[in-house]
Amino acid sequence: MSEVFASQVRFQMRKLGAMVHHSTFRSRTPMIARAAVFLAALTAWAVPANAGASVPAHAELFTRAFSPDFVATVDDALPDEKPRNVKVYFRVAELGLLKVTSGRVVGADPFVGTERPAFTQAVPNGEFPVRLAVLQGSMGRGRVAIARVEFSPAPVVQWRMAVTEGQDVSILKDDEIFGYPIDAGLGSFFDPATGKAAAEQMKANEDVSEAWLEQGQNAGAKERGTNGAFRLLLDVGTGNIAAFDSGWGDGIYASWFGYDGQGNVASLVTDFDVIDWSKAKW
Repeated sequence: MSEVFASQVRFQMRKLGAMVHHSTFRSRTPMIARAAVFLAALTAWAVPANAGASVPAHAELFTRAFSPDFVATVDDALPDEKPRNVKVYFRVAELGLLKVTSGRVVGADPFVGTERPAFTQAVPNGEFPVRLAVLQGSMGRGRVAIARVEFSPAPVVQWRMAVTEGQDVSILKDDEIFGYPIDAGLGSFFDPATGKAAAEQMKANEDVSEAWLEQGQNAGAKERGTNGAFRLLLDVGTGNIAAFDSGWGDGIYASWFGYDGQGNVASLVTDFDVIDWSKAKW
């Protein structure tokens, strides 16, 4: 197989007020060849978004989006269009259990970011459920809006931006974020030791990534209410990679750690910014 997805993807650059149309056709060889240049250019960037070091106004959705009774009304119009209010809700997809063995987690593109540094926040070792909030009811129907690792069932009372070594949220402006870059239309969570093992396998055998891509596409095709979904829970070494399609596709996306009332880590989410929540009511 020579492509990650076989459909057109619209990635909405809301801060610029434009729509960018691009194909997500990806052959494995060019994708891997571009990886070093792409990551070097983007890894340390702070990029425009709805919120920066401060917690985004829609942070409560990091939890509520996974509740079956959640419904919101959103102005789904593109730039220069008349307002178009639609109702949206989320369907929760259970991806499986993420294995953590080194007390750290990486958020990254699973095919060009396996050697990306882990988030600095320590997490417990063990196996933890990964759930995806899949958007329903709008032009983004079927896209993963939020990916979440649940380390504890305890309610989250505070959110903080996830960062890697050397990233200082105090330097960010209110409209900036630190996030991880995606170049294959996919996001993922994995233990850093797992990422190292995966990188070694892909370097040693160029057919490995092809097989993983096909496995994830085949699994995604079986999921109802999606179009071009990708779902992969892949055992690598002593851990695994939990991978999924990323909202509108390529871009840079922020992650957030959620803490319970005792200050313990309860969850980790990546927000794929599928909807402009400043135009929503719930």
